[in-house]
Amino acid sequence: MSTVYPYNVFGSNTYLPPEIQLPSAIPITNITNANPAVITVNNTNPANIYVPGQFVYLSVPFDYGMYQVNTLTVLITAVSGNQFTVQLNTLGFDPWTSPSGLAQPASLSPAGSQNIYNTTTEPFHSEDNSGN
Repeated sequence: MSTVYPYNVFGSNTYLPPEIQLPSAIPITNITNANPAVITVNNTNPANIYVPGQFVYLSVPFDYGMYQVNTLTVLITAVSGNQFTVQLNTLGFDPWTSPSGLAQPASLSPAGSQNIYNTTTEPFHSEDNSGN
């Protein structure tokens, strides 16, 4: 018998309910120079896998210009179509550029996950360390 957890059982630590599949990495196609920043991804409807209140890890190679966001973990505040608004001020960062030719893709993935583009593991911890 599976346990049903309330959506936000650990205070402000929003998480997705236990599922067999975690959201996968999504290629990033643009990040705005704005406060808050808006990230555009190469996916038609990420709203059903990523939710406001979720933390995501950004992997952005130097070729994309805005290298200052590489390895940052940011909070999603809104999802609209293929765009995420995140709690990040990028006004002073270098502008986003799309590299010509072959380049390692920039990607967004759930914080705490490890994928082929995120070679750094950042462990997830709840506020009271439950469920870890």
